[in-house]
Amino acid sequence: MLKGILWSAVCRNEIVLAEAGEDEHDGAVIKLAQKLLHKKATAGWEFVKSRGLKGMKFHVFDDSTGDMIVWSFAAVAEKSVDDVEVKSFLEKLLYITEPLRESHEWQHGDVLSAQASFAPILLQKMEQVSTEGKLAMVNQKINTTKQIMSKNIELALDKQETLEHLQNTSEELTGMAKQFKKRAKQIKRYKMVQNAKHGIIVGTLVTGVTALIIVPPLVALL
Repeated sequence: MLKGILWSAVCRNEIVLAEAGEDEHDGAVIKLAQKLLHKKATAGWEFVKSRGLKGMKFHVFDDSTGDMIVWSFAAVAEKSVDDVEVKSFLEKLLYITEPLRESHEWQHGDVLSAQASFAPILLQKMEQVSTEGKLAMVNQKINTTKQIMSKNIELALDKQETLEHLQNTSEELTGMAKQFKKRAKQIKRYKMVQNAKHGIIVGTLVTGVTALIIVPPLVALL
C-alpha cells in the first residue's frame, strides 16, 4: 500500500502519457486526480483538496516545436505530506522527463503511450518519497521552477499580445469594411441622383420634341 504520494501522472496537452498509483480511499484519489487534471493550465502551481488528500499540478509551456505544447506534472498525496515534498517530487519528474519530452512518442503519442516505459519510474519515485521523505526530495536546482514559471508567463503574455494584435487587426478591417460600405452607398446614391437628373432632362427633351411634332398639326387644324 502506497503512503505519502498516492498517484502521479505526466500529461501533454491534457493527454495522460503515463500514470501510477493506488486508490485505497474508496475512489477519492481518482476523483481528486480527475479534478486536478481538469483545472485550467496556468503559469504556476494548481492546488486541489479533499478530506485527507491534496493535489498539486505544475505546467511547462513549450513552443520549441513551433506549436505550443503544455506539459503537466500532477500528483495526489496524503494531506500529512508537506507541500515542499510534493513540489520537489514534481520537480524531479520535470528534470527526468526533459530528454524524453523531445521524443516523437512523447510529442505525438496517444493516451498512455509512455505507460510501459515511464510508469515504473513514476512508481519508484513515489515510493522513494514514502521511504526517504524530505531527504529524497533535496534538489540543488531549487530556482528552476521559478525560471520555468517566468518563461510560462512570458509565453502567455506573448500569446495574449498576438491575440490582441489579431483582434485589433480584425477591428481595423471591420472599420475599413464599414467605411467601404458607407462610401459605396454614397456613390450608389450619387449615381441614382445623377440618373434621376438625367431622366428628368431626357424626359423634358422628349416632351419638347413631342410638342414640336404633335402641337403644330393641332394648331394647323384650328
